[in-house]
Amino acid sequence: MAVVGDRVSVQSKSGPREGVVRRVSGALVTVEWGNGGESTLIPAPGVMTVLGGRRAAPSKKKSAAKKAPAKKKAAPAKKKAPAKKKSAPAKKKAVAKKKKR
Repeated sequence: MAVVGDRVSVQSKSGPREGVVRRVSGALVTVEWGNGGESTLIPAPGVMTVLGGRRAAPSKKKSAAKKAPAKKKAAPAKKKAPAKKKSAPAKKKAVAKKKKR
């Protein structure tokens, strides 16, 4: 399979065309042709030939560690409503004694 930067030859009804691979996404290959045009295709078996190009040996460098996305600041905590106090039993009003006259 071709990789980005490879020079390729693609067989077509009008004859072979040569170009450079610009993008590979799964089976889709985007090729930039010598005349500046660009095509995205899914090559059938035996249709695309890699002529050479910028295929480099796999790099032994470790890929840069991806930074974790910054955590969003938590919304300020809402103040809790004051707890309801249990009401004390109502005080009984002292019944005033009537004074006899």
